[in-house]
Amino acid sequence: MKEGRWERVILGVSWKILVFIFLFSSGLQAQIFFGLTPIRVDLKLKPGSQTTDIFYVRNNSVKPVRIKVYAENWFLKDDGTPVFIGGQETTFSCQKWIKVNPFDFRLQPGEMKSVRFTVSVPEDTEAGGYHAAVSFENVPEVQPGEKLGQVAFTGKIASAIYVVVGKVEPEGRLEDLVFQHSGDSQLIKLRLSNSGRTHFRLKGEIIIRTLEGKKISTLEIPDEPVLPAMERWVTLPLKAKLFPGNYRVEVKMDIGREELIGLEKEISVK
Repeated sequence: MKEGRWERVILGVSWKILVFIFLFSSGLQAQIFFGLTPIRVDLKLKPGSQTTDIFYVRNNSVKPVRIKVYAENWFLKDDGTPVFIGGQETTFSCQKWIKVNPFDFRLQPGEMKSVRFTVSVPEDTEAGGYHAAVSFENVPEVQPGEKLGQVAFTGKIASAIYVVVGKVEPEGRLEDLVFQHSGDSQLIKLRLSNSGRTHFRLKGEIIIRTLEGKKISTLEIPDEPVLPAMERWVTLPLKAKLFPGNYRVEVKMDIGREELIGLEKEISVK
């Protein structure tokens, strides 16, 4: 594993690649000193089947670390913020299908370890898209004479697991497009709905034209998920500021269906 690969895993953190980091700090600048790959797992399985794969976790610090591994549930707020809820039930969850081994271990400085995980789909599972996460948590170890309250932080990195069971087609709609000013920034916000039984990911572009048809700007829609039976907003900052006037905005998006979904709307910039 090349050093650059691990640096991207640790430092290139964003929702776009679905790496979630949580830091609990007691007044100190918290950092995470271990890396994880893969950062997202996409599986297609049949009811009653199972598969096994491997995570790799590496200690990039100069001190030993203890890592706890567990599967948990999560969902997205309508603005795309992930919320982790442990073992709390949620729709389209595959958390109970996931087993990890080992689930508690120590890493010496520079050491890399493989963690096996098995996903077993129950035989009575309906066709659909299911999701969960496998979380890797740095567990602080209290030294002799040290109080628990003196521990600086706990860090967690989670890899999202998506499992599509059987044959199921994405069902999504572009519900609305809104232009907004936010301070010195100009934003386009897309409202999407997923009425189906599986998640889909976004791929497409937004083209801004004058009313006469001249192309002003093109925005790439970020690769983000929309979970089944959910609605969410996706926000895109404009690269170049629009001058006051009226414009036509065209959206074309591929959500995994044979046909594209789209929307066209006139906006006014004041």
